[in-house]
Amino acid sequence: MVVRVDISYLTSDLRYIIVNNAKVKSIPNYVHGNGNNNNNNDIITFIDENSIQKIKQIIQHIFTENHIQGYIIAENTEEENEIAILKQGDMEQFGIYICTHCGMSFESEIQRTVHQRIHYFT
Repeated sequence: MVVRVDISYLTSDLRYIIVNNAKVKSIPNYVHGNGNNNNNNDIITFIDENSIQKIKQIIQHIFTENHIQGYIIAENTEEENEIAILKQGDMEQFGIYICTHCGMSFESEIQRTVHQRIHYFT
């Protein structure tokens, strides 16, 4: 499994911090299995890691050690095995609804609301 990280919504400074961090061993311009070049510098692919949760932790650690706040690292609901990094206020504009209790992402506000009710019963 190949996990891609979409950094297209980040400033150039944040992209530089992520891509040049020692913990990130990535391939820019991921070549898809069909042989077509993506030619997109906004997508990075991790070489040594294929766990979505582990990659999210690595990126969160990079943000923490660089004192970067106000961003959410979430699985892209429209692309399989892709992580999106967005400003907290922009999430819902892209159809990503995050549970405020556990950080799980949903495709609609209704799904998130139903899920959040479970937190109140446990």
